[in-house]
Amino acid sequence: FLIFQLLTGELYSSPLKASLALLYQTCAADLLNEYTYDAGLAGLSYSFQVLPRGARLTFGGYNDKLKEFASYVSSKLARDLNDVLPNSDDEFERYRDNLLRALAAFKVKQPYAHAIYYSGLAQQPRNFEYTNEELVNAMKSTTRQQLIEYVKTIWARGKGDALIQGNYEKKEALDIVNTIDKTLNFKTISANQYPERLKALPIPVTTAREDPVRIRTSEPNPSNNNAASQIMLQSLGTSEKDHVLIEIMSAIIEEPFFDELRTKQQLGYIVSSGIKAVEQTRTLSLIVQSNVAPAEKLTTSMLTFLDQVRKKYLEPLTSVDIELFVKGLVDRRLEPDKFLAVEVTRNWSEIANGRFQYDRLQAEVAALLTLSKNDILDYWDNLYGSERRMLVSEVVPRSGPATSKEPAVKNGYSDGTNTLLLGVGDIEKFRADREASRSVTMS
Repeated sequence: FLIFQLLTGELYSSPLKASLALLYQTCAADLLNEYTYDAGLAGLSYSFQVLPRGARLTFGGYNDKLKEFASYVSSKLARDLNDVLPNSDDEFERYRDNLLRALAAFKVKQPYAHAIYYSGLAQQPRNFEYTNEELVNAMKSTTRQQLIEYVKTIWARGKGDALIQGNYEKKEALDIVNTIDKTLNFKTISANQYPERLKALPIPVTTAREDPVRIRTSEPNPSNNNAASQIMLQSLGTSEKDHVLIEIMSAIIEEPFFDELRTKQQLGYIVSSGIKAVEQTRTLSLIVQSNVAPAEKLTTSMLTFLDQVRKKYLEPLTSVDIELFVKGLVDRRLEPDKFLAVEVTRNWSEIANGRFQYDRLQAEVAALLTLSKNDILDYWDNLYGSERRMLVSEVVPRSGPATSKEPAVKNGYSDGTNTLLLGVGDIEKFRADREASRSVTMS
């Protein structure tokens, strides 16, 4: 496998540039297909992405032809722009129309997906994820000439990162890197020009007596009569112990949560819990979708379940119970990778995130083996008590038994009101405030 990334902060700096990035990826993949299809039949593959921090090329396949394949595709993308971009306004319009249709499909996703989308948006810096509405409006204003000028800037300058893994000697790997470097022919930027790494926006701390951050939105699809609610508990801890403790918590509550809300209360046919990650930040996520109970009822039932977690599921834990949970997570980490792609993806993640901790799995296993019941109790008391960073995302249908009062587009937060109840029109101001809060904390 060969992975190359050119880091630059210019490619995703506005909704317009993010839309142009989508257009470039789509056009290039389609127009290169004539060659890459045959290469795929010969066991070679590639992917190209324009991401918030830069452009990334990934190649895989038999090593005897991989260098030539990577060099060819890289040359087409960086130099032969006429071969990877629309040659007429009509062709450009066809690609743009397809992407506008794909963006419009957001409205017909399930309510639980909308709940997840808005909660995720609230934790992402604005220059890493633009709203669907922003992308649609920007996409409508794009032109073929803008796309051409944008693509010329992608490969002009940046910081190069690479990973070569597989059946290669060191000399061969360095030769491949040198070949791609010459093909892309970019100007190296200085360290102070490197794009900022993704860091989750911190959710405000609220006590058990205070209302948490709550996003209430109307279901955009009027024909869908399901309500959905998601609760997220954010942990800002970055150590191996923090990460394995939240996994232990997820494993402990997963089955009881489903049993209580799905089997016993029969609130909805979609009931799930798990861990979500934004770089080194972890969140414990619980979600329910229902066509019989309103979003407020779903939220109340989930909060009632969480209130009982310590007494019903943590305090009764025996040493044998904890050993079983630990063993499950240890076995998962120590299981040999069945495919090289799994190991490559894990190693690339360490490079892309700037952590370079290639023994992370072993370090997490070591942390797991030291866990005690007190560690689990203390962690929960922090996650759900003294450092409770909770976000609730509710989606309200417009009709049916699960409907309730229509959420306001704005609840005053964007106008300076001291409220943590957010409408869809308040989310951008909330994100801006959390970015400012994070900057003050870091300084």
